[in-house]
Amino acid sequence: MSPASSGVALLEAEATSGQSAVVEREGDSPARPANRSGLDGDGVDQDGLKACAEGESASTESLATGIFLEAGSRPDRARVVVAKAGDHPSVFQLLTAVFQGPSHDAFLASLEDPFYEPCDRLLVKHGTQVAAHLHLTKRVMHFGPLRLGVSGLGWLGTLPEFRGHGYARRLLATAEGLMREEGSELGMLRTRIPRYFRRDGWAVCTRRCWSRAGTRELLAQMQSQRSWRTPTPLNIRPWRQVELPALMRIYRQNIGEAFGALDRTEPYWRWLGSRKGFDQILVAIDGPDRLELEDTTSPIVGYAVAKDDQIIELLSAPDHPHARVQLLIRACSEAIERDVHALSLHSPAHDPLHELFQLARGTQWHHESFEGEYFMVKLLDPIGFLRRLCPELHRRASDAALVRPCELGLVVEGRRHLLAVSRRSVKLLPRRTGRSYLRCNVAEFTRLVLGHVEVDEAVRLGRLQASTRMAVDVARVLFPRLPLWRPPLDDL
Repeated sequence: MSPASSGVALLEAEATSGQSAVVEREGDSPARPANRSGLDGDGVDQDGLKACAEGESASTESLATGIFLEAGSRPDRARVVVAKAGDHPSVFQLLTAVFQGPSHDAFLASLEDPFYEPCDRLLVKHGTQVAAHLHLTKRVMHFGPLRLGVSGLGWLGTLPEFRGHGYARRLLATAEGLMREEGSELGMLRTRIPRYFRRDGWAVCTRRCWSRAGTRELLAQMQSQRSWRTPTPLNIRPWRQVELPALMRIYRQNIGEAFGALDRTEPYWRWLGSRKGFDQILVAIDGPDRLELEDTTSPIVGYAVAKDDQIIELLSAPDHPHARVQLLIRACSEAIERDVHALSLHSPAHDPLHELFQLARGTQWHHESFEGEYFMVKLLDPIGFLRRLCPELHRRASDAALVRPCELGLVVEGRRHLLAVSRRSVKLLPRRTGRSYLRCNVAEFTRLVLGHVEVDEAVRLGRLQASTRMAVDVARVLFPRLPLWRPPLDDL
C-alpha cells in the first residue's frame, strides 16, 4: 500500500551558531505559491516516506557531523534548492538508486497530480548533482467540523556517497519552515524508522484497521445470518469512468464529519483513476443497469475498490447500507473464481463489517504500524491549533453535560496554557495553569488533541502527568479518543 538547509546547505556548526537556513531558488525556478487551498488527496506521497535506516544511517548521532565530503578537508558548501522541471530526470535516478523505485510509469503519474508543481520538491545539490531529495504535497483533511491544511512529506532520501552529512535532517528542517510559511497546520509522513523523527517533535498518530477472513467462510456467514441478508438485490458491475460523479457523491456523504479523511476534488479523483493503483471498482446499482449521467436521478448506491486480495475502500449511500454487503458478496465470489482463498477489508474500526469477519473466524488488525510503516504527524502551530479547536471543545463539554465553569491547565515542555471552560465558550489563556493541569511533551500533546490516545491509559503509562483527579476527568471529556482513520486509496 502506498507524500536541511542552507542557501545552500549550512554546516552544522553554522546552524548551531544562529545562522538561518535559506532555500536557494535556481535560475528561473517558479516561486512556491503560498497558502494553496482546496488541494485534495493523499497526505503523503503515494509510496510514503521511505527514509530508511540505511539511507541516513540508523544512528542519529551521525547526522551531527557537519557537511563535509572528506574528514579534515575543506567543507563543500552544498545547496538546498527547490526543484524545477529540468531536475525530474535526476530526481528519478536518485529515487531509483536509493529506493529501487518507483517505476518510471509511477513516477510520471506522480507528475500528473493536478496539484503538483516542480517546486514541491526540495533538493540538496553538489554542483549539478542531486545528492538528496524530499517531496512535499498539499492536502486538506477533515477533522470533524474543521478542515485542516496538511502538508505531506515523502521520498526523503540521500545518495549513498553523500550519507552521514545530515542532508536529510536539513531537508526536513527546511521543509518544516516552508510548511509553516504556507499556513499548513499539520505535517504528515509515513516511515519505517519513527525514532528518526521523534527528536524533532513528530508523533506516531492514527491506526491502520483491517480484517481478513476466508472467502468461503465470509459467503457462508452472509448467506446464513439473517442480519446480513439484504432486502432487495442490487445490480453489481464494474464501474465506468463516466460515472465518476456517483463515486464523488457517495464519498462526500460518508466523510462529512469524519476524522482523518481527505478531500477529493474531481481533478484529484480523475488522477486517482488514471494512476491505476487498484485492480477494479465495483458499483452497486439500485434499479436498471444504466449509466449514471444525471447525478440527480442516480442509481449507483455503493462502490468497492479492490486490489489483489484486498478491498481498500467500501462505501455506500446512507440510505442503502445493505449495498456494502452485496458488494462484499460479489468481491468474495470473484476472488474464489481467481482461486483466492482469503480477503481483507480496510475500513474504520467502528465498521460493523468487522464483526462479520470475526464470525467468519477471521482476524482483525488495529495497530499503529502496518507492514512495518507508521504514520507520524507534527502540529506546526500547536497552540494555534488548540485555539482553533476551542468551539469543538465547547460542543464536547455541552454534549457530555460537563459541570461548568471549570479549568484545565496544560504544561507542554515548560510552556503553560489554560483552557477556561464556561457555559458559553472555551477560551485558551496563555502563561496560566491553575490547580488542575496535565504535563506532557509535544508529541504526547499532539496525540492528545488529535484524539489518538485514551486519557486514562496515557496517565497510567506516565505519558501524561495529572496534578489532580479533576484534570483527568475534564481532559477525558475535552479530548476523547476519536475514530481517526484515513482511507488507504489515497496511499496507493
